[in-house]
Amino acid sequence: MTVNIGDCFPRCYYSVMRRLLFVIIMLLLILPLPSASVEGGIPIRADLFWSEEELAKMDFTAPLSDEEREYYENTHIYLVTASPADPVYVYFGHAGIAVDTPDMDEVMFDYGSFRFSDGFFINFILGRLYYSCIETYASYRYDDFVRADRTIKKIELEMTPEAKKTTIAFLNYNVLPENEVYLYHYYNDNCATRPRDIYNATTDGDFREWAEQRNCGTFRSWSTLYLSKSLFFNYVLNFLQGPSIDKPISLYEATFLPDVLMDAVAEYQGSIAETTYETKTREPLPDSYSLTLHSIPLLLAGAIIILLTASKRKWLRVIGDLLSSFIYLFFAVLSAILVFVMCFTNHNVTYGNWNVLFIPPFIIVLTVLHLASLGKKERRKSIAFFSRIMLIVTLVLLTIKGCLMSIMIQDNIVYYLTALVLYGSEMAATAISSSRSNLSSHRKYAQDQ
Repeated sequence: MTVNIGDCFPRCYYSVMRRLLFVIIMLLLILPLPSASVEGGIPIRADLFWSEEELAKMDFTAPLSDEEREYYENTHIYLVTASPADPVYVYFGHAGIAVDTPDMDEVMFDYGSFRFSDGFFINFILGRLYYSCIETYASYRYDDFVRADRTIKKIELEMTPEAKKTTIAFLNYNVLPENEVYLYHYYNDNCATRPRDIYNATTDGDFREWAEQRNCGTFRSWSTLYLSKSLFFNYVLNFLQGPSIDKPISLYEATFLPDVLMDAVAEYQGSIAETTYETKTREPLPDSYSLTLHSIPLLLAGAIIILLTASKRKWLRVIGDLLSSFIYLFFAVLSAILVFVMCFTNHNVTYGNWNVLFIPPFIIVLTVLHLASLGKKERRKSIAFFSRIMLIVTLVLLTIKGCLMSIMIQDNIVYYLTALVLYGSEMAATAISSSRSNLSSHRKYAQDQ
């Protein structure tokens, strides 16, 4: 019996390659886990202004002279908010503190200011968000908000004359060139939390104690609602953020949002915020928003695109393969960004993100395979092989999530659904293509007979 080595080699080769690919995939799935759990990040500047530490040094009850008392009784300090606007970094609105004294024009202190210079983009990518507190005439800021058609609300903060003096001294100290820069954080240290911390200090911590008694959703539920005007940014930014933003938060923590801070202060004081300007064009936020429900049409479109690769018509297969390759390229790039920010930056909201396990960077393999299969009648078997492995991984992780909800708390069902639709559609397309190919073979055999 003569054995043709050329016939055996492809079978052996593909068998070895499949086992090797399986091992590589399993290793890449496991490796990110330890890195994803490491806190700390990279070094930051040493000259940053830490608000709560500095506030703890201030005395908000220091006695005043009669002249000072009269002056500060006629001084007014306001919390001012501007509603959400464009671009994406002002989707959440803005908050500032305005000070109106008897002897000068009203000024506003704004946290969360930044300049597109001095290495801003590199620092931002690495999670070193160096933002500043700036002082400007309040009239300029109000004009800016009106030009952008943003609703402006204003409420006077109830303070004793002693607290007003110390608050103004603190703000003036904060805007000094050597003190103005701080390390911004999306949820813990932004343009709303700094005015909140100042107000809380004037109440000797009573505002915080009152607000912490109330549960108020999660950081993700709030951010998803405020990102509702853009499905793309909502989907992408939620993909990049891990389980740390899915823990229940109090009303005090929810005041990272200017609107929530305004409402909380008004309720705490038993007063009403004044609306000094009402938007004429911007739509109000919805009462609720489900990213999963809003993503379903796009997921169905993705499934249809993948199923086109099993079409009888060549031009439809070409379109299907091209669009499928772009879909997987998008997710590969997005996942690679996640791995980078999760493992090599100070963006701690990305740490421990489970999404990287079932939508990994090496999903780009499917991009290459679809381009290699462009328009061909026979789909490459390696597409089905890769998709089958990823579908199993997704189902296993989803099962574990269902059993360990208290541990795998990340609210990422929409991304599990994305993975199931993509990999499931690939399997379905392969089944359709194979059945048609087998049917053609049977017909040809019958004709030959």
